[in-house]
Amino acid sequence: MTRNRFFLAGILVIVLIFVFQLIKLQLVQTPAYRKLAEENAARLHPLIAPRGIIYDRTGKVLLKNRPSFSLYILPHFLPLDQKDKVFYRLADILHQSKESLERIYRENKNPQFEGIRIATELPASMVTRLEEERVYLPGVEVICSPMRSYAYGSAAAHVLGYIGEVEPGELEALREKGYRLGDLLGKDGVEKVYDKYLRGITGGKKIEVDALGRSTRIKETLEPTPGYDLKLTLDLDLQLIAEEALQDWEGAVVVLNPKTGEILAMVSHPAFHPGKKWEEIDQTNHPFMNRALSPYPPGSIFKVVTLSAALQKSITNPKEFITCYGSYRLGTRVADCWLSRGHGRLDPIEGLVWSCDVMFYELGKRLGPDVMNDFAKQYGLGDRTGIDLPQEKRGFIPTSRWKEETQKEPWYEGDSINMGIGQGFVQVTPLQMAVVFATLATGRRMTPYVVKEVVDKKGQVLYAAESKEVALAPINPEYLFLIRKALEDVVWRGTGVAAYVPGFPAAGKTGTAENPGLPHAWFMCYAPTDDPEIVVVTFVAHGEHGDRTPAYVTRDILKWYKENRFTRKLEEVEREPQYMLHGKIKEWYRP
Repeated sequence: MTRNRFFLAGILVIVLIFVFQLIKLQLVQTPAYRKLAEENAARLHPLIAPRGIIYDRTGKVLLKNRPSFSLYILPHFLPLDQKDKVFYRLADILHQSKESLERIYRENKNPQFEGIRIATELPASMVTRLEEERVYLPGVEVICSPMRSYAYGSAAAHVLGYIGEVEPGELEALREKGYRLGDLLGKDGVEKVYDKYLRGITGGKKIEVDALGRSTRIKETLEPTPGYDLKLTLDLDLQLIAEEALQDWEGAVVVLNPKTGEILAMVSHPAFHPGKKWEEIDQTNHPFMNRALSPYPPGSIFKVVTLSAALQKSITNPKEFITCYGSYRLGTRVADCWLSRGHGRLDPIEGLVWSCDVMFYELGKRLGPDVMNDFAKQYGLGDRTGIDLPQEKRGFIPTSRWKEETQKEPWYEGDSINMGIGQGFVQVTPLQMAVVFATLATGRRMTPYVVKEVVDKKGQVLYAAESKEVALAPINPEYLFLIRKALEDVVWRGTGVAAYVPGFPAAGKTGTAENPGLPHAWFMCYAPTDDPEIVVVTFVAHGEHGDRTPAYVTRDILKWYKENRFTRKLEEVEREPQYMLHGKIKEWYRP
């Protein structure tokens, strides 16, 4: 009797389980399974959404869309008995061989019954003929897709970036975000960083298929949703002036607002035209490399860091004098100053004005690598600035421990004197040095950025960037004042007179960094000195001397800014700066 009860109880439990599962399937999970069944019975032929438009800070269009016609074959609408005729006719229209079209068809065919793209960028004449002969081309469809239009060619290419199709190797990581093979994806610049805003939502034709995968009807047409627009911090007119000023020199220019961190212009040359095909771009000198975010030896522009550390750590003081005879002896080594006849007797502030190597050899030896490293890090060197662009490198600021661990030898005083003048192992990016100079100009270190707003098609702001203060200048106000005065004198009467613009006083620093072949050349400044509005950093690879090409590039940018963007009135200075004769630098003078 007990055994029968257990048996009946077991049957009852099993029945209840089946009943519960039936209720779950019929009532609870019905919507999910219905959706799955519908998806299994339908295939989406995608229509790419127009990407968002990109504007400069004043509302000028930097990047928009243009129509591009592509030819697709929909396998499920291509009758097998007409396949050869269709390919013969397409070969005649497209001016290609039937065999090459069939090869493209075979190589791109997939089990999802999606359309197979046969040709892109069709001219209007071909589109017209395809439409005229549509009745003879079953399964063939011409689709108009939005492609990027670059009105200003390669201008700001490294900021804007470029787009390309999602590749098989990328799909694994992107599938969960809704990307499909053939979708467009930002590959560099803001196109990459802000792709989720710019890309929009893909639409398409939802085609119903039977159990064998054969199409039965077009079930639904989903219109694509355009992406959101970006408003950048760039000033297009200033960007074009900076591009023109740098000309064909290999190098970079960074212009930023020191009070906010907004990037007003960023140039890297050689550049590339984002609208050209890969094979059409001359890649002999790494045009895709953003030199504004790449590390180089700084040379004398690093001396502002060395002097900051020396003053703050009381390694020296503004009243200490040394005498430069044109060289510096350290044991058996003799290190030359750039001015072979020497600068004579000067204090550290004058040492910065005249970029005296002997002064900074001595300060570098007194400080040692670890103190200089600490101050460089407080200025943001040796780490990424946090700009909203890809490709940014950290640069490098050495320590004694690093050399012992990696070079397997101790840190020598010779390394310290090299580091004091920005040579040796030190590596910085033009953007990092722009941030350093912005910190000196305002006393605050700000995070640089290039995207100001993200806006939807109704004008609603979805994202607005905020200026972010990272740290204060790592030196006391009285020392900061002295360094600012020295930098102002650099442009007025020191090594940076070539960048002088009457009525628009700037504070700057030249730099010449030893490099295999010709030296690299730097010039960086902020202006106007009483209330800085812009920081300009110019780097010219193999440009030899900082007082030449980069100073002239910077001068042209400052002159344009004064005439076109500067609204305050400053007293015009009639006299020429010292060491200038009729607008030209004296022949003997070279930093």
